[in-house]
Amino acid sequence: MDEQQAFWVEKLANGHQRVGISDQARDDLGAISFIDVPAIGVTLKSGGKFISVEAEKAVTDLDSPVNGQIVASNQTAIDDPSKLSSTSHDDNWIVEVN
Repeated sequence: MDEQQAFWVEKLANGHQRVGISDQARDDLGAISFIDVPAIGVTLKSGGKFISVEAEKAVTDLDSPVNGQIVASNQTAIDDPSKLSSTSHDDNWIVEVN
């Protein structure tokens, strides 16, 4: 999977960036059964380790598409990874970074 296309990144009104699973990643991975997300406060580096994913078609680590400190995570999607299969950015986001 091309990790540059694994995520969407959306700038929010508060200046944070929200990161989520892209349509391409959902197609490549299949149904996601588990996701390991860094804790709030962790600093991400673009191209550095971000998340581990267990899915129908692959078990893989994906690198971060952004630099910044994690300020929020989508606990609903972490607890129920089927939410990451949604096409809605309101459901399939993973973290917000500042």
